[in-house]
Amino acid sequence: MNKTDAFSMDLKVLKLLDEFENKLENVATIPLTGKIMIDREDILEIVREINILLPEEYQHVKWIKSQKTQIIEEAQRRAESIMENAQIEERMMLENAKQREEDIVVSAEERARDMVEGSEIVRQANLRAEQIIAEAESIASEIAENAYDYAGELLRKVSTDVTGVLKTINANIAELEGYKPEDQE
Repeated sequence: MNKTDAFSMDLKVLKLLDEFENKLENVATIPLTGKIMIDREDILEIVREINILLPEEYQHVKWIKSQKTQIIEEAQRRAESIMENAQIEERMMLENAKQREEDIVVSAEERARDMVEGSEIVRQANLRAEQIIAEAESIASEIAENAYDYAGELLRKVSTDVTGVLKTINANIAELEGYKPEDQE
């Protein structure tokens, strides 16, 4: 829309608003109440014409305002789903880390038993078994630490995403409330 069209549309809207104001100012008041009686269809026709002239952005804001509750509920459902998925993934990672730790310990114990049962000296077998167990515990500890770090990172990312979604929702709500028409008496 060029500037001339926008200016022309603005003038039409202002003309309709003036007409609306004149109708309201020029109607007789009901004695002792100060209230007025107006022709509903005349006023509704002016409002409809103004709505038709408003740019598409205003119509879009009007639609968003009418859908505000659904948008907020959908955002909350998505945030809850993201949190649930992160928690499930965290549990799965911890379970996998524990299972790997157990597998490493079992493997180390089996290797230690095999060395004892083999032709090597029992002392060397015990020493190697202790080294394997220490290595397995170190690896298991590292895996668990990495799993906790990853889960924490994932939860922080989810928190950031949810915070971003909530900020966007709150900004949209504030913007919508800025377009809220003033109460009519």
